[in-house]
Parts: sequence; structure tokens; C-alpha cells
Amino acid sequence: MSDARAAIDPRLAAAARPRRLARREYAFRQGESARAVFFVVEGEVQLCRVGRRGERIILHRARPGEWFAEAALWSGCYHCDAVAARAAQLLEIPAAKFRDALRRDAALAERWIELLSRQLQGARARAERAALSGAEERVRHYLATHGAGPGGAVELRGSLKDLAAELGLAHETLYRTLARMQKSGSVEREGKRLSPGRRVR
Repeated sequence: MSDARAAIDPRLAAAARPRRLARREYAFRQGESARAVFFVVEGEVQLCRVGRRGERIILHRARPGEWFAEAALWSGCYHCDAVAARAAQLLEIPAAKFRDALRRDAALAERWIELLSRQLQGARARAERAALSGAEERVRHYLATHGAGPGGAVELRGSLKDLAAELGLAHETLYRTLARMQKSGSVEREGKRLSPGRRVR
């Protein structure tokens, strides 16, 4: 049993069925009937929409130990696409069984509320970032809200192209922005580690 699978509540695990996705395979598409909630055991699933200019906008990245499609509990259809960024192993829990577990187990319901509260904070941070007009401002906001440790560094799990989609930027724009910020000393980058530069600490 993986560490991620061990984190799921036994009542929910008993109601789940395993599902595997190949890279770029969809768990569901926008508009499909919302039938289940998903837990990531291995891999990564991205929740995406297509923007006005045809660009892919990443709403959320679900990684091992994380949930996605939580709104399926109270929604008639899925409001975005869910596609595997890399091969993924999931637990798929029917929405009706999930709702029944929440009604029967107050402690589980309380943990679920706590989880949704944290996700709401993250969604608000993304909304704040999307309202920023400049690419540099979005990078700084991302570091401020995701940075950890004394240096406020972020370890990127995906590619810079993935980060660009999360920031709502064309990947070419992000590359140029990071190069400019590195040159000015406002950002430091080492491999997949991104941190505020000494000039802004």
C-alpha cells in the first residue's frame, strides 16, 4: 500500500474502485455527468479549461494524496476536463456513496470541510494572481503564496510549461520573464527550484 493510499479514510476506500489512466488520457470531460469523486494514488491529473484564445488553463493539479472533482458531490455535471499529465493510478468513489459516508460519519465530514477550506484558500490565491496584469507580478505572487522555508523557495513538480499554464501565461512569456527576473536578481533558479532573489528578500 502506498503512502497516498494509506491517507484515505477506510470507509471511502471500501467504496472505491481502482482506475488507471495513461498519460493524456481523460478521467472525464467538461459537460459529462458528474458521477464520482477521485483520489490520486500515483501520478498527476490536471483539471483544465480552454481559454478565450484557445489556450489551456490549468485550474488545479491533483497529485498523490490529493482529491479532485469534489464538486461532483453536489453538481449534475463536470465543469472542466480532467486529464493525466503522466500515468496515474486513481481511486474512483461514486458520488452517492461518498455523500452517504459524510452523512454517517461526523468526523469524516469535519475533515472534509477542513480540506475544502484549504482548497478555497488556494482558489482565492489563484483568483488574485489571475487579476494581476503583469507576468512578473504573477511570478512574485506565486512565490509568495507557494514558497516554503526561509528562502521562500518553490520546488516545481512539473515543467515550466505547466507553470505557465497555471499562471495563465504563454510559456514563451514565462521563459522571457524568468530570464529578465534572473538577470535583475529578483528571482533565482536552480534546476526546478525557484526562489525570490536576494534583492527582494
